[in-house]
Amino acid sequence: CKGGPPSGEEPAALCLQCDMNDCYSRLRKLVPTIPPNKRVSKVEILQHVIDYILDLQLALETHPALLRQQQQPPAPHPGSWPAGPPTDPL
Repeated sequence: CKGGPPSGEEPAALCLQCDMNDCYSRLRKLVPTIPPNKRVSKVEILQHVIDYILDLQLALETHPALLRQQQQPPAPHPGSWPAGPPTDPL
């Protein structure tokens, strides 16, 4: 981690804090909706991540190829029962 440890902090806690800061930096680079040249808080980063995930989920759910696939009846799996499992108890 950059700099020396602040007074009173244990090395394990400092290492965890550095790991979390690294994760926030990586999220900032990965999510395209976060402004690159503006200071953004960790809470704002998380909100952008949540919004981005929801946008991706919506894009997947409304993708034309998936909509066509959902309209087709599912193909039976090989070795499955023709009309479902038997209903007689054993």
